[in-house]
Amino acid sequence: MTQHSGITKPALQPEDIGMLHSVLKEWCREKSCEIGSPAAQQVARELVSWFECGIRNPHRLSGLMRHMHLDFESLPISTATSGARSPAVKADRLACHDD
Repeated sequence: MTQHSGITKPALQPEDIGMLHSVLKEWCREKSCEIGSPAAQQVARELVSWFECGIRNPHRLSGLMRHMHLDFESLPISTATSGARSPAVKADRLACHDD
């Protein structure tokens, strides 16, 4: 159990991490996004946050991720040699809901 700001949260179990990873990999596949990209990292943070709020259904989590959007107006310039840009993510935080 971890505690932040007086709120105790159970530790993520291996099966939880596996499910979250699968959901994130599917999002990355749909968006043609590398799993290590800033966009995927932001989505992963939101995914864990929703999970900790009690949303445990993979289909529901996938649906919530589809409501996130990339903010193409604030694209940072990548230091990669390819000259590619990595998108910044603007995530609309959703309130915690019971699943």
